[in-house]
Amino acid sequence: MKPFYAHGKLLISSEYMVMYGAQALSFPLHVGQSLHLKPARQKKLFCWEAFYLNRPWFRVVFNSSTLEIVETTDRSKAEKLAGYLKTLDTLSSSFRQELFTWDVETQLEFHPSWGLGSSSTLTALLAEWAELNPLDLHLQISSGSGYDVATAIASGPIVYRIKHDAPQYRHVSFLPAFSDNIFFAWLGRKQNSHESVEHYQSVLDPDHRTIEFFDAMTEGMLHAGNRDEFGDYMTRHEARLSELLNLTPVGKTLFNDLDGYVKSLGAWGGDFVMIVTGRDHESLKEYLEKKKIRVLFNFNELVKHGNVVS
Repeated sequence: MKPFYAHGKLLISSEYMVMYGAQALSFPLHVGQSLHLKPARQKKLFCWEAFYLNRPWFRVVFNSSTLEIVETTDRSKAEKLAGYLKTLDTLSSSFRQELFTWDVETQLEFHPSWGLGSSSTLTALLAEWAELNPLDLHLQISSGSGYDVATAIASGPIVYRIKHDAPQYRHVSFLPAFSDNIFFAWLGRKQNSHESVEHYQSVLDPDHRTIEFFDAMTEGMLHAGNRDEFGDYMTRHEARLSELLNLTPVGKTLFNDLDGYVKSLGAWGGDFVMIVTGRDHESLKEYLEKKKIRVLFNFNELVKHGNVVS
């Protein structure tokens, strides 16, 4: 049987603000996660094995009838997965039979700690397996905005927003002439996006003008004509969100000596940053290694462009 596949993601604009209805630009990636169905090896048991680049990183065996955990390498992950499967069971009357028929093997193409969407790709894969709308499943199991799940099934960049409590997104074109100047670096400190969003939801209360500002930043990034114009939108976005979060932008702390522009992506503090600079890949790599940052991608090797959309 052909495996199911979902794309990893990077949120480029409106982090945190997307929860309040701001437009957010999000990129699907060339790396993602696949789900393979294998004939069940034992009656009444359902085995789930997760691999990263063919190396095991999680395993659980469930009782097929009750979804009770029989054995696992990570109880917390197993309980979360059990919750997803139980939700699928309530949404699809035929899904329980799948657990008596198959075992599952997943293959993750990026490191689980990178924050590129191990959870959102899983949601999309489970929905595809159960023949459900991924965003419908997301709304049942998560309080997040859902941009990441929409991105997991997208063929190229999207602009996502929540309007009237419902998710909406459109495919857009983003392949600027300065794409060779856009890089993504992992800071090495995995952030819990769910906990971060929950924390700031308790202190944030953006007004209509604030949402309009981030809408404008998203549109500005999307249509910027050159590297410096794009970088200006990045800087303005960082400055405003810094005020709202009461946090110092990473460009003023870790990268205050960089000749270029830096913007946090996703939960502030440890996941990926976007860097726009005139440096070439090797020069930037040497600069980052001095700061003990060793994971670096350029735009074209990581971002799935998709079809050009007018």
